[in-house]
Amino acid sequence: MKTKTLGLVLVPLALGLLDAAPRARAEAPHDLKAAAPGYKAMPMTVDTLDNGLRVVVVPMAGAPTVAFYTLVMAGSRDEVEPGRSGYAHLFEHLMFRGTKEIPAAAYEKRMQSLGSDNNAFTTDDFTFFTPLIPKESLAELVPVEADRFEHLDVAPAAYKDETGAVAGEFNKDFSNPWWAMVEALRELAFTRHTYGHTVIGYKRDVDAMPQNYAYSKVFFSRFYVPDDCVIFAVGDVSRGEVLDLVKKNYGAWKGKRANPTIQTEPEQRAPRRHDMIWKGPTTPRMTIAYKVPGAADSPTGTSKDALADSAALGVLATMVFGEPSALYQKLVVTEQKVIGLAADPDEMLPRDPGLMRVDAKLKEGTSFDEILADVQGALDAVTQGKVDDKELADARNHLTSGLVLSMQTPGDVAVRLAYLTAATGGDPHAFDRYMAAAGMVGKDDLVRVAKMLTAAHRDVVTLSPPAKAAATK
Repeated sequence: MKTKTLGLVLVPLALGLLDAAPRARAEAPHDLKAAAPGYKAMPMTVDTLDNGLRVVVVPMAGAPTVAFYTLVMAGSRDEVEPGRSGYAHLFEHLMFRGTKEIPAAAYEKRMQSLGSDNNAFTTDDFTFFTPLIPKESLAELVPVEADRFEHLDVAPAAYKDETGAVAGEFNKDFSNPWWAMVEALRELAFTRHTYGHTVIGYKRDVDAMPQNYAYSKVFFSRFYVPDDCVIFAVGDVSRGEVLDLVKKNYGAWKGKRANPTIQTEPEQRAPRRHDMIWKGPTTPRMTIAYKVPGAADSPTGTSKDALADSAALGVLATMVFGEPSALYQKLVVTEQKVIGLAADPDEMLPRDPGLMRVDAKLKEGTSFDEILADVQGALDAVTQGKVDDKELADARNHLTSGLVLSMQTPGDVAVRLAYLTAATGGDPHAFDRYMAAAGMVGKDDLVRVAKMLTAAHRDVVTLSPPAKAAATK
């Protein structure tokens, strides 16, 4: 469920994200003049095979490794049947269980012989498989990857073993109070949409997985099909060599994605709150969440692109809750009422209407209500147009420059592209769109999106240790 940190370090110039010598490439049709200083369109090509499989190639001259990553556009969002949460995450595990041609043990040995750093993770909106290899191993890796995506063969005993591993992961995760808060927040905020359950699923559904071998085959047939997948090949590779390998090995893959009916969440019209008491010692903490539009939605107000709303929310979160902000300096540095305060801009990129989340850990003696009032007050000030031009410019530059600098390796690039591709429902050029939108965020944009972040659209979960429950309310 988590990305694995990759150690390779390359400068952005190798990717062409910042100004460098001209080179032949396919340009994205987006105005990037206002994005991060010197930013240029992602040097990518996008091709679609006859079976619907898309192939994105991003050349990085001189990179010693190649990210040959596969995006499956199915996450916990697609788990629509009652009692069937957690299956997207389960398949993150099952996909390493081999095929008739290459059983699990042989697959592991093969990947080791190729020098692969092999991993995967699952989100609300997608599952991502991330083999990172030396570029010399690409021709040998592609047929191995194609085999497991088309011919995965998990025996009942292996299936049961993997469901046990998932149950162990669930128990480990939920020994951390943060996971209990996330589950409570999801249930509080979503009454119909499948964002109402976490990626790992409900415990009752995880416990029932060993008996649902037949259903796992149904899930695989619905979503592990070519038109639901995007391959990202990033590194010292060319479009021609990658396409030749993919066509040869994936061309016979067949199947069409199922389209489950995902219920639309009704508009929230009043604040919701859930106060929890943890079973043991813990730091009092709270999460304050607001309903925000999805990146694949229709645009709101004067924005021309739904990603413009997402980008504006990212800039707003950076400006209002980042370390230089007045609110952070007040609560964390000066008054020292909280240990930490954060709102991650990456959390503002759900495919469907989701949540913007502000997280805080409280010092002893600080009440949840006073922190909630300070957070809401800071957002209300933006709604009223109280935006400092320099603070806005600094936040905008911090967000866009940080994104560029976060894409140092082939794996970094592939992961960032996957998040934006999935968030928009399948546009590999969405990162360029986001950068263009973020670079143009102005005061009016902040006011527009801040008006979404009202008490009526707010969901709050607090967590206290047993002895502190009364004192922190």
